[in-house]
Formats: sequence, structure tokens, C-alpha cells
Amino acid sequence: MSQTRLSQARSPSPPSRAPDRTGPDPAPVPARLADLMRAQLPEVVADVVAEIRRTIPEYDRPENSTYDQVLRLAAETLTAAFVEKIADPAASSVERDETCRSLGHFEAVEGRSLDHLQAAYRTAFHVAWRHTVTVAEREDIPSGVVASVVEAMLLYVDDAIALARAGHRQAQEHADMRRREQRTELLRLLLRRPPVAVGALEEPARAAGWWPLPAEATMVAVHPDAPCTRSALDSDVLTDLDAAEPCLLVPGPLTEARRTMLRSALADASSVLGLTVPLDRAAHSLRWARRTLALAEEGVIRDGSLVPCEEHLVTMWLLSDVPLVEELARRHLAPLDDLSDGARRKLTETLAAWVTTRGTAIEIGERLNVHAQTVRYRLRQLEAHLGDALEDADARFSLEATLRAATLNRRRALGRRGTPGS
Repeated sequence: MSQTRLSQARSPSPPSRAPDRTGPDPAPVPARLADLMRAQLPEVVADVVAEIRRTIPEYDRPENSTYDQVLRLAAETLTAAFVEKIADPAASSVERDETCRSLGHFEAVEGRSLDHLQAAYRTAFHVAWRHTVTVAEREDIPSGVVASVVEAMLLYVDDAIALARAGHRQAQEHADMRRREQRTELLRLLLRRPPVAVGALEEPARAAGWWPLPAEATMVAVHPDAPCTRSALDSDVLTDLDAAEPCLLVPGPLTEARRTMLRSALADASSVLGLTVPLDRAAHSLRWARRTLALAEEGVIRDGSLVPCEEHLVTMWLLSDVPLVEELARRHLAPLDDLSDGARRKLTETLAAWVTTRGTAIEIGERLNVHAQTVRYRLRQLEAHLGDALEDADARFSLEATLRAATLNRRRALGRRGTPGS
């Protein structure tokens, strides 16, 4: 080979990237060069494996280990497939494609990015390029043919990386989906009644991505039709958003950072923040949050995003048994049964204002928008009908709770009548 041709074939370093693909694939190399390259494959594979193990510590594992076997098989398959492809561009690339995708999948399962694999591909390219130049020099192969082979190598590496990326992404998506399923299963386990023993939760928590079991948790009830931006949620939040009654579990108390996170995820969602409770009482927190969400839907309390359950505990308690509230009201107000509906309603309103505020006639009058003298008249009527019940502390407490509950119950009834389709 002349000095000029040799200098063209053996540049100090190979091209760093493939040229843009604006034309057809490179023409097949002469059969003689393909045969020469096939004969070199065992030596090339050995050098590729050795160089990768030397330069990439993550792949430097004991012989016959899983890593070693994967590395050798990949080097053998991909270098052989390359030679067949440049000898016959129409040759099948199924095995090559599957191997590259499998390598990307392997990296994802090992918890790595594709950085090491891409470095291995580049190392393999440099080794193959050096062997190609050596053979070309020895066998007097034209520099144009060598350039075509090098171009094909770069394109081949680009394709291999793209296929590995697809395999890596697919494995990650599968792993993410499986982890999400495992975390949903864990959440359902945490919400069982009676509660599952902590010891029985450790293995499911480990399977769900080493989810640390918190001492406390805060449940969030979400309306089934409410939107939720899952990507805004912290990675340790457990979700069951596809259930008939969607919910979230936030580990620990609701710090300001947690509240900001929930506002981002549930900005437009009808939802309720449950109470922060010990982990084994999470089911209670969710039950109360769902009850509060129902009260919001019924119009008893304000609806909105992230309504605090703790602000409506008494309301929830008072409406926990509506038939009982109705029976208590009937018993307490039985002395007023002989009055007309209008008179009974006015006296009941005045009684409710008095037992809940214990205010003066002037204050109650302002609350009811009537004259203080009217309030005094009504209170005298109530004393005449109810007698000593207004002076007994226990009776007065029962009466106050009953009247509050009755007022809430009427509000709920009005809310339901105002609902479209009701």
C-alpha cells in the first residue's frame, strides 16, 4: 500500500459520529474484506471484552458471572451481525435488534442509566476500527472501502444505542407500572380493618420499592371525577386513584411542603384532607375524610380542593345518625306540637339561637333580624312550653346538639333538592 493511501486509511483517530443519513445505506463491501473480517471476529470479540472490562469498572466482573456472560454474548452477536450487514445490507437484523433492546432492558433492571452501555458501544467501535485499519493496511484495501466500513460502523452504533434506549425505556415503564401496582396493593393492605400487624407489612413495603413504614399517615379522599396530576405527587405518596373511591396516603404529618405538593396535584379536585393518625388507624382517617367529602357533595359544608376534615369533626359527629337526630328533635320539641307550623318554626329558631349563643335578647335579635322585645316574648313562650328543661345542664346540652344537628340536616336536605336531577 502506498504511503498516501495508508495515511488516508489510518488517521490518528476515527470519526466521532456518523454523518447525517441523507442517502441510501452504504454499498456492501467486497466479499474478500467481509471474509477477512469474519476471520478476525474471535480476536475482535476478545479485545472488545477486555477493553470494556478495563475501562468500565461496572462491567469488570468475574469470569462466567452473569455480567461476563452477557458481555461476551453481546460482543459476539453484535460484531457478527455487523459483518453480515456490511456484506449483505438485506441481511436480517432481528437478532441484533433484540440483543440491543435486551441490553437496554438489562441496564434498567440493574438500576443504571445508559451511560455505561453507550461507553461500551464506543469502546467496541474503537477496537473494531483499529482492527479494520490493521487488516486494510495488511491486505491493501482501498481507503474508500475502509471509509465506507467506518461510516457503517458509526451508523450501526447509532442504531444499537437507539434500540438499547427503547429497551431501557420499556423496562422502566414496566417497572414503574409494577411498582405502582405494588404500592396500590400496599395501600389497600394498610386500609384493612381490623388493621394488619406491622410485621406483616414489612415484606409488601419492601416489594413496593423499599417504602419506609411511617409512624403516622395522612389520608386524602378524592372525588371520583376529580383530576389529579400524578407527576406532581412526591414519590413516597401511595395512591389508589383508579378505585371507585380514590384516595392518597401521605406519609407523616402535612408539612407546608406536603401541602404545596398536594395543591399542585389536586388544584382543581374536590378532595378532603383526613386527620394525621398512627399508621394502623389510616382506615379511620380515610373514613372520616370520605364522610366529609360526602357532606361537601350534599351541600352541608363548603366544597373545594383539600377541605380540612379537622374543621368539620363536630358536623360529622352530629350527622352520624340522622334518624336518631330526628327522634331526639321530635322528643325535645314535642311540647310545641300544638302550635301552628309558623309559630313552632319561629320558636325553634329562637331556641336554637339561645342554646348555641346564650346571648342577650339584643344579641339574639340581631342574629335573627328581629326586635329584642320579640326575642323576650318568644323566650317566655319557650319557658312556658318547655319548663325546667331549659334550666337542666344535661337537657340543655342534648337540646343544643340536637338543634345543631337538625339545622345541618335541613341544610343537607336543601342541598340535595338543589342538585340537578334530584
